[in-house]
Amino acid sequence: MAKATTLKKRPAKTKRHKQVLSWLFIDTSVSGIIRTGLIGEYGRKIKKQAGRSNELLKVIADYIGCSLRGVPLKGICVVAGPGSFSAVRQGVLAANILAHAYHLPLVGISVDQAAHIKDLATELWGGKLEASDYVAPIYNAEPNIIFSSK
Repeated sequence: MAKATTLKKRPAKTKRHKQVLSWLFIDTSVSGIIRTGLIGEYGRKIKKQAGRSNELLKVIADYIGCSLRGVPLKGICVVAGPGSFSAVRQGVLAANILAHAYHLPLVGISVDQAAHIKDLATELWGGKLEASDYVAPIYNAEPNIIFSSK
């Protein structure tokens, strides 16, 4: 005579929130345009908007807010140039400060690398880009500083 077997009940399905790490992407190399976004291991979302680079902190605050609410940042990737003197300087400065304040890895890239965002995502997640404590801006021209006459 065969033994009767009892079936175990499956545990109820629970929603698990998988934490997906993302790199914060910052590009202010073109004067008057801000490109920011998140580059994940399996996807990316980059926003391009008209705006001055001095509006950058307002835009970044949204991403930092997301990070504090559960979208953790793996690091910061910033376009170091070449580009407009003031625009590049402000983008790189913001990235340096945020990376230092939040103890995040910082990767500086060129405009050419930023143009190929799909390849950039692969390089970031494959560990092919070396992180540093500081990224220096690369300018394509000297600053246009005008002195007032007395």
